[in-house]
Amino acid sequence: MGAFPAQGQAPGAPAQVVDYEPPTRIAKYKVTKFGRSASPRDDRTSKAKFRVAERTGNCCENYVTADRDGTLYDLGGSYVNFTNDSGKTWQSVRPIQPLVNGEGSLAVAPGGDIVAVEWDPYSGDHLMSYKYTAETKEWQYLEAPLHTPFYDRPWLTVVPGPFTIRGEEVPYISFVDGYPHFGTLLYSTDGLTYTQTSDPSIDQQIDAEVVRKLPIKADPDLDWIQPNSQSPIVPLGGGSALAPPGLFSDAWSVLNPETLTWQAVELDTGELSGRYMVDSKGRLHNLKTIGNNFEYGISLDGGRTWKSATGSLPKGVASMGGMTVDFRANAEVGIAAVGMHVDRGPTDGDIMFKVDISSNKPRVIKRYEIGLGDIDAASGVGQDIRFDFETLAILPDGRVAISFLDSTTGPIYSLTETASDRLGPALAIEL
Repeated sequence: MGAFPAQGQAPGAPAQVVDYEPPTRIAKYKVTKFGRSASPRDDRTSKAKFRVAERTGNCCENYVTADRDGTLYDLGGSYVNFTNDSGKTWQSVRPIQPLVNGEGSLAVAPGGDIVAVEWDPYSGDHLMSYKYTAETKEWQYLEAPLHTPFYDRPWLTVVPGPFTIRGEEVPYISFVDGYPHFGTLLYSTDGLTYTQTSDPSIDQQIDAEVVRKLPIKADPDLDWIQPNSQSPIVPLGGGSALAPPGLFSDAWSVLNPETLTWQAVELDTGELSGRYMVDSKGRLHNLKTIGNNFEYGISLDGGRTWKSATGSLPKGVASMGGMTVDFRANAEVGIAAVGMHVDRGPTDGDIMFKVDISSNKPRVIKRYEIGLGDIDAASGVGQDIRFDFETLAILPDGRVAISFLDSTTGPIYSLTETASDRLGPALAIEL
C-alpha cells in the first residue's frame, strides 16, 4: 500500500508536564564478571548498586528507552514518565483529560524528538499519541481515532529517513501496531497523526519482487531509536525496515523507502531467525535463545557471515523465551544488553547480560541477577501476578535500566489510583 499522507493533520494540544514522585530505593544485586577464559575459574562475583523505581509503568509491564543525553523514559502505563538523573527525580507528561489504566510504547526519533502511543480502554477507549519536539522543547498529545476495537499494547517503531512524500520531506516516520495483529499497520509522518495504513501482506501480493540482501545503512540515530525487540518493525537505516513473518505475512518483509511499500525478503545465504537490531555502524545484531542459553551474533555484511558469543543462565534456571526477552545494541557506547524474565522452577527471576561490542566479535562480559527471584509471575490475562514482557535501555555511559519483579516491587496502583496489595514490575536503574 503506497504512501498517502494525512490531509489537514490536526495540531497536537499542549501536554502538561508535572512533577512525579514514584517510590524509589537503593538495592544491590549479584553480578558475575566473566574472565577471558572459558573456565569459570577467572570469573568474579560482587554486588552492583541499583536505584529501584516503582509505579512508572502499570500493573504488568514497563516500556523504557533512553536518549543520548541520558534521559530515561517509561511508558508502561498511561503517561510518559521520565528522569534526567537516573531515577532520583521524575516528571510525567499528561493530557488534559484523565486516563485510567493505559499501556503503550515510545521511541527516540531523529533530532532528539520523542514519540509515544498509548491505549487506555478504561477511560472511554483513548488511543493517545504523545510527541516531544526537540526544536521547540514542547510536549504535545493528540487523540488517535483510527484503530481496531481492541488495541492492546501498541508497539511503536521509528524509521529514520528522510522521506519525500508528495513533495514534502519528513525526517522520519513512525509505525504503530496493536494486539491482536491483523496485518495492517498505522503510521505517521508527523509523530502525532496515525491515520495512514501500511500492510506487508497486501504489498507482497501486489509486488512479487523478492529482496535477496538486507538494505542496511549506517546511521548515528540507530543506536538510540531501537524499539523493544517485541516490536514487529526493526529500522535498518537508509529509510528501510524489517518486519518478521507471521504477524503480517508468511515471509519476512523489508520496507522500500521510495514507495513505502513492503517486499518479501529471502536471503541467498540462509534463513532469517531470531531477533534483530542494527547499530549506528550499520552492523546487524542477532539474538537467538535456545533452552537456557542464548547466542549473540554480529554481522558486517547484512547477515551473510557472523561472529558470535554464547551466554548461559545461572544454575537453577530452567528456561527463557517468549515475550520475556529483550535486547539493545549501542555501538556508540560499545555495549549490548540482553534482559530476560526466566523460569527458576517454582518462581521466576530477572537476568541481565552485558555484551562487549566495541569490536566486531561480541564477548559476554557480565551477568546480573536482578531482584530476589522469589515470585511466580508470568504474562497474560488470568495470571495472579503478571509480568507481561521484558524491557531495558542502555544509557550513554554504559549503565542499563531494566524491568523486574519480586516480592519487594509493590504495591501497585489499581484502576482507581489507590494502593493495591498486588505486586507489579518496577525499574532497576544501574548506578
